[in-house]
Amino acid sequence: MSRHGRKIIVSTMKNEGPYILEWIAYHRAIGFDDFVLFSNDCTDGTNLILNRLDQMGIVQHFDNPLGPRMDPQRAAYSRAGKMAPVRDADWVMIVDADEFVNIHLGDGHIGNLLDACGDADAISLNWKIMGSNGEAHMRPEPVTERFTQGSTNDQPENGLVWGFKTMFRPRVFDYFGVHRPKFFKDRDLTPNLAKWVNGAGQDIGDAFHKKGWRSNSGQYAYDFGQINHYAIKSREEFLLKRLRGTANSKNKDRIDTDYWDRYDLNACADSSIRTEGIQPGMDALLQDTALRVLHEATLDISRKVIDYQLQDDTWRRFVETGSFGDEVAQATETA
Repeated sequence: MSRHGRKIIVSTMKNEGPYILEWIAYHRAIGFDDFVLFSNDCTDGTNLILNRLDQMGIVQHFDNPLGPRMDPQRAAYSRAGKMAPVRDADWVMIVDADEFVNIHLGDGHIGNLLDACGDADAISLNWKIMGSNGEAHMRPEPVTERFTQGSTNDQPENGLVWGFKTMFRPRVFDYFGVHRPKFFKDRDLTPNLAKWVNGAGQDIGDAFHKKGWRSNSGQYAYDFGQINHYAIKSREEFLLKRLRGTANSKNKDRIDTDYWDRYDLNACADSSIRTEGIQPGMDALLQDTALRVLHEATLDISRKVIDYQLQDDTWRRFVETGSFGDEVAQATETA
């Protein structure tokens, strides 16, 4: 643990089996100390991988089944905000399994960001939405190496591009949101409640004290870091995501052709993420026989799920050509 104290990632997962070890290895390599992870309704072995990582002391894993009220993501963050190990941490960051914290300073360590931001209580890093690179097929190489084309920084293709995720001191805030910490609505929201900075360490005042999860043209910054968001990956992997749905919505039809178009952004090359710690970290984890077997099993399951979907001519044509025909659009609208 560094002089910045204990730094925790909180996340929710559903059917993310093929990607978990890369995500864990990367974030451990850049300096996060612990992971508090929730899974819901998994069918690909994600929960079993997380259970094994919990037994190994790498993560803390909690079952978080879909309930009748909150969506699973917000329910998990509500639970996390009441857990002593999370509330007592020095820093918390909530990121999804398709998001990687990419620090541009020094050797890419999270401590470099905290050094640069001084006495900040919240540091919001903007998304860099990483597109498909035109890739059709799922491959075993790390996501961070396969997808190196993304959205523009200063001319956003759509309103999602300047979305952000926030690293924060949990003791300063009342509860946790998907993109940022929050204060209770009955709080007197004075400017001195928290020092909130952007991705260049610039104090943005109380702009987000009440609400907001996207920057405007005067707030966005990529100087110190960004969140690489691999929302769709290859066309085959998009088929996996289509079946899985999103963690923050009960609407299973949300992953449609429009979703692909919004996130398949490839205008700018970006290989800034430091990946040298990933393979050694994964190799170390895979020394555990049980974890290796589970990892290999989830890869096999995912391949079978993709192959099953490719029996549908419309989705096979999408994977082969990268184009949505009318039949595909209608299939997503009526799914």
